[in-house]
Amino acid sequence: MSQQYAFVGCYSGFAPGQLGWVGSKQPGQGILSFSFNNADGSLSPTGTVTKQDSPTWLEIHPNRRFLVATHELSYHTGVSAGVGFVTSYRIQPGGALENVCTQATGGRGNTCATFDRTGRFLLVTRYWEGGISVLPFDPDTGAIGEVTAAPDHQGSGPHPLRQSASHPHGVHGDPRTNLVYAMDLGTDKVHQYLLDIATGTMTPQGEVKLAPGCGPRGINFHPSLRVAYVNCELDGTVVVCAVDDDKGLVPVQTVFCYPEGFEGRGPPDNLGKADFWGAEGCLSADGSHYYYICRVHQSIAVFAAAPEDGTLTFSSRHALAAHSNARNLTLDPSGRYLLVASQDADCVECFRIEPGTGALELVHTQHAPCAADVAVI
Repeated sequence: MSQQYAFVGCYSGFAPGQLGWVGSKQPGQGILSFSFNNADGSLSPTGTVTKQDSPTWLEIHPNRRFLVATHELSYHTGVSAGVGFVTSYRIQPGGALENVCTQATGGRGNTCATFDRTGRFLLVTRYWEGGISVLPFDPDTGAIGEVTAAPDHQGSGPHPLRQSASHPHGVHGDPRTNLVYAMDLGTDKVHQYLLDIATGTMTPQGEVKLAPGCGPRGINFHPSLRVAYVNCELDGTVVVCAVDDDKGLVPVQTVFCYPEGFEGRGPPDNLGKADFWGAEGCLSADGSHYYYICRVHQSIAVFAAAPEDGTLTFSSRHALAAHSNARNLTLDPSGRYLLVASQDADCVECFRIEPGTGALELVHTQHAPCAADVAVI
């Protein structure tokens, strides 16, 4: 499609204060569709709203024809254990979404849904039950099949509130191999699996132990180097890892993303209840810069990535909207813009990326109630 569109997912169906990690008082309705202008980074509402329960993670299939959305359900809103769903949509030429199917995931807290490297399996977290699920995906029709694997994790971490049990927050497939990585915020581990792309079953391939209390949340892979970046929520860090085709992740550097001396626990915006509260990370299209959301400080930390090994050096910082508590960020297809879902500020912020330096310039802000994720096609 020549016309570009942005889709914004949100938390929906909650009363103010009902979800402890959400400060917005404006619940959304589902997935909002916008026209995206890649000449100036502006968003314009199409008037289309796809109603769905809490689509807080949106993932576009590699063939660009389908969008998958999680339903981030939890016990806070009376949902029983073992109940969770993902929904597949066909992307229409005018930016509307046509429902293909909804499939059970086997658990609540589907905070992340991504595709393996073949695009034929959907990888989904079950945050509250402490596990992940694998579901077949038909790239021709967009249909999601029933769960083929659902390993559970055990353990805990030192943070009494956030780490009393396993809480996988992110799950991603290796872009070059059939390894799958599950970032477990509750146990400070990355669980590694080998995905059988014929059957959809998984075999454990060891664990990578990170710093106690760090709370690993997600991962980004460098586009050309065998390097991955694990963003950690509870201590405000990112762990740079070399990637071995057989062994998986090998940590080589840990970088603190907040300003030195900043007190993260005290401010009322710290709904994460930890020393620091980070969110997702993102790499520039060429892998030259890495971006990390510093919730509580309401900023994005920008790091330069060394071209030889991907290690990080602090480069700059850009403020987000007041009380943003941004949850997710993504690049537009051109790689010239970074779009941020500023959840508690009820908006999407679009930044132009300065070539060479990776610095950010705010070019557009679009109202979107309780924006939790944004995807651009």
